Amino acid sequence: MRMLLVFALLLMLVGCGYHFPGQGGALPGNVRLLHIPLFANRTAKPQLENRLSNRVSEVFARNGNITLVEQRSQADAVLEAAISSYAAVPLSYNQNDVISEYRATMTVEAKLRQVEDGRLLWSGTSSWYENYEAVADKGRQYDLENDAITEINLRLSEELLYRLLDDF
Repeated sequence: MRMLLVFALLLMLVGCGYHFPGQGGALPGNVRLLHIPLFANRTAKPQLENRLSNRVSEVFARNGNITLVEQRSQADAVLEAAISSYAAVPLSYNQNDVISEYRATMTVEAKLRQVEDGRLLWSGTSSWYENYEAVADKGRQYDLENDAITEINLRLSEELLYRLLDDF
């Protein structure tokens, strides 16, 4: 009886098209050629758009179903995005009421548009956060925040790819 239940479960998983995140077929609209312009930055934090745009391009370029092109006119679709918010706020305090940890949070709004007619193929919003230690050395504090931003950029890039491929 137990073997029958295991077999039935496996059959259901195969039948429903289960796959690991980010391993879906193609982008919506069967887009193969993608242009990713510099993202917009609607925050007061400088250079976020450069760092996130570059990371998204790197993550998407590693996917075998997508070819990045430099010119919009060469693409099937364009991935447009804007960083709508960024904040680094105190997360915890020590017994002396001094900040001991920060949380950096970034939100990005993205749209995939077909080049030919401007039709919206997909849109979504993603957020990610990373915690980092608070230290007295301002230079080291800056480095820790930048490390958190680097990790956020990677996670947001992967999240965008997974959501586009899996159409969540």
